[in-house]
Amino acid sequence: MKMTLKIKLLPSDEQAALLLQTLREANAACGAISQVAWQEKIFNKVKLHHQVYHPLRATFKLSSQMLIRSIAKVCDAYSLDKKTKRTFKPLGAIAYDARIMTYKPNN
Repeated sequence: MKMTLKIKLLPSDEQAALLLQTLREANAACGAISQVAWQEKIFNKVKLHHQVYHPLRATFKLSSQMLIRSIAKVCDAYSLDKKTKRTFKPLGAIAYDARIMTYKPNN
């Protein structure tokens, strides 16, 4: 059985700064991915992954899974409308999944 847990994060100032830095970095990666997708007219997730993954892995300080989620975010944005170039706000939402973030209660 899968469960969804809604929690409120209470990060320290240092942790909050790191979270914001990660958010900005991920959205900057989305912007770079979107640029390639738009120029090359590649909107398929697998094809775009093969085109951008290794160059962006060397450029951005993101985990592998965070970069994969960024590629998916760009492809999802283009699935709505391929006639408009997509841009991403620096503090736009990023989807975290079980491979990026886990919850471990303090026992």
